Amino acid sequence: MDTGHLPFCVRNTKLVLFWTFWDESCVKNQVICNIAGEIWKSTYIFNITQLPERCEIITVAQFAFDRIEGHQILESDKGTITSLVEANKTVYTRIGFVYEDDWPTIFDPPDAGVFQKDFFEPLINFLNASKVNGILIYCEYIYDITIIDFAVKLSNFVSAVKNKTDNLIVGLIISGSYYENFPNNSLFDFSITNEVLDLYVINWSALNLCDNDTVKYGLSPITSNISDMVTIEQVNGGVTNSSMDKSKIHAMIEMLPVIPKNLVPKNPGCITTYSIYCSSTNPTNSSQWCTNPSKLSYDQGAYAKQYYVGIVLELLDTEDYEGFCECGKFPVSNLIIDGWTASPFKTCPKLDHNLTDFN
Repeated sequence: MDTGHLPFCVRNTKLVLFWTFWDESCVKNQVICNIAGEIWKSTYIFNITQLPERCEIITVAQFAFDRIEGHQILESDKGTITSLVEANKTVYTRIGFVYEDDWPTIFDPPDAGVFQKDFFEPLINFLNASKVNGILIYCEYIYDITIIDFAVKLSNFVSAVKNKTDNLIVGLIISGSYYENFPNNSLFDFSITNEVLDLYVINWSALNLCDNDTVKYGLSPITSNISDMVTIEQVNGGVTNSSMDKSKIHAMIEMLPVIPKNLVPKNPGCITTYSIYCSSTNPTNSSQWCTNPSKLSYDQGAYAKQYYVGIVLELLDTEDYEGFCECGKFPVSNLIIDGWTASPFKTCPKLDHNLTDFN
């Protein structure tokens, strides 16, 4: 059995690539592409010589506070960081947890001595030794965390990290599913975090469950006539009405095929790749997978450009890096970037083969 082509499951450790463009006004526009890396059961293998040609800034894996001391970053990811730094790339990483989030131990530690020794010092030592240029805080579910004065304490943590590092960029990833809470500063006051954070990443991924409607329209449609479907327009409304610094906001755009629960009942979070999707010999099953129609991917990039300063592609491991969709390597990434850069839309028919069931 070829286990290299089995679906794999979403975890919260990723490797991120930043693609950068300059528009006519010389305003820098960031395009961020996530790569899960070796911690996932992925067939994508990182090769510095085979990155998508426009990759400039790369964020590798995740420093995980719940791994044992000295192993917060996997050895394979350390090697990737080293190779990128030596190639004069700008390198970022994420910080977070692998198994179970426990952000109060980081932002509101009950024992200052334990926090300093077991969490803070190892992080600072890693950041300085590895020479990474930035971190993204993978604290996506900020409204589920019970900490008094959370925004203040998060800001204090960021300030403490910046004081111990050299010109470190720090961002915060937030789930778009909380869009209704964004304007409520009594729940989380972004005007406080604006002072220390350099970017916000609003996650548009998987705003809805994989079902018949999302098979047809995509997991995160821009707009919808279905009353209970969450849309990107709704998320953007929450962002617009919030106190987030609008000059720092990036949209995380989904490009991963999701397998519905009824096909993988023991692993409801499983995802697969577009290479597998386009080459599937079981069209009955693959037609039930939730993917973005090619036009939606393009339109999401174009929509993000109207409001935000950057986009995040989620995630390269699930791309058609083997070319089975017959639209070149990384076709979904290119569709989103084409929308972002106002390039002409080019359809990729094999990406839309599940839509034939609805025509």
